Amino acid sequence: MIYFDLSSRADIIQEHRDSLKPYLLRKIRESNLNRLLKDFIESKLEDILVSKPEDLKNINDLLLGHRAYKNSLKPKIKKIFNYKYFTAKGNNRYDAYALAAKLQIRTCLYCNRNYTLTVDKGSGKDDKFIRPEFDHFFDQDDYPLLALSVYNLIPSCKTCNSTLKHTAKFKLSENIHPYVDDVISDYKYQYLPYTVSAILGGSAHLGVKLMPTSTDAILNQRIENSCEIFRLNEIFSAHSEELKDMFDIRHRFSQRYLIELVGKYEKLDFDYDDIYRIVFGTYSKEADFSKRPFSKVKKDILIELGIL
Repeated sequence: MIYFDLSSRADIIQEHRDSLKPYLLRKIRESNLNRLLKDFIESKLEDILVSKPEDLKNINDLLLGHRAYKNSLKPKIKKIFNYKYFTAKGNNRYDAYALAAKLQIRTCLYCNRNYTLTVDKGSGKDDKFIRPEFDHFFDQDDYPLLALSVYNLIPSCKTCNSTLKHTAKFKLSENIHPYVDDVISDYKYQYLPYTVSAILGGSAHLGVKLMPTSTDAILNQRIENSCEIFRLNEIFSAHSEELKDMFDIRHRFSQRYLIELVGKYEKLDFDYDDIYRIVFGTYSKEADFSKRPFSKVKKDILIELGIL
């Protein structure tokens, strides 16, 4: 659960709005929705595209409460906010590849385990190779109006989006939203069993457990809910082979291992962050955790082992 401050990227938000608005206005006017709903959606269109999650929920509630709305109209709304059109590889147009490339979020914001790289060599259809999946925090079945809302498109890996979350219904009051909830300091990963010697001796299997640490009980429960949905304890525990490297460092070297390395290589113009990245393969600063997998879990365990 890694935070990304989308609100600070006005360039991304503006491009998303300006690129999709003309297309959506045309789709609204071509639709056979009744005039009252067309007017409502058109009047709210910019807000639908770029509002923050809580405001999006309120707009959707206004739609549901509109005197001209009924559930049978959902397919028509879904046809306007056509996610399949957005995810199709387009020739020289704004699409899911363009958004992913602008965001440059390199790892899944839900697990920080898998890469979510965007690889292309241009804007042509045949120039686009891979991109992350986009999770709809508010699912498309219940919220077709929000299918193209930028705050409702979370770059994520296939495991988290399609396999684990799948059709689960998320709520702001119950789950962590990566664009809103900066909870990186409100939970930590611990290793199990709590004995380094047992792990190094091979007498125990290394496990990992996420522990909420906030003083806010409701926030802790939301963290637990998201942890359970994305199976973070089980998945990181399955990576015991990679995590044992840190225990080997703790066993073979002193607790001052990293500090000693920094002192040794300072003449080569390597600073603390450089050495950390080279040795552990991840980033030390919370703001950079999304750049490489395992950044959060490794940092927490390194602190617990006394290496940091």
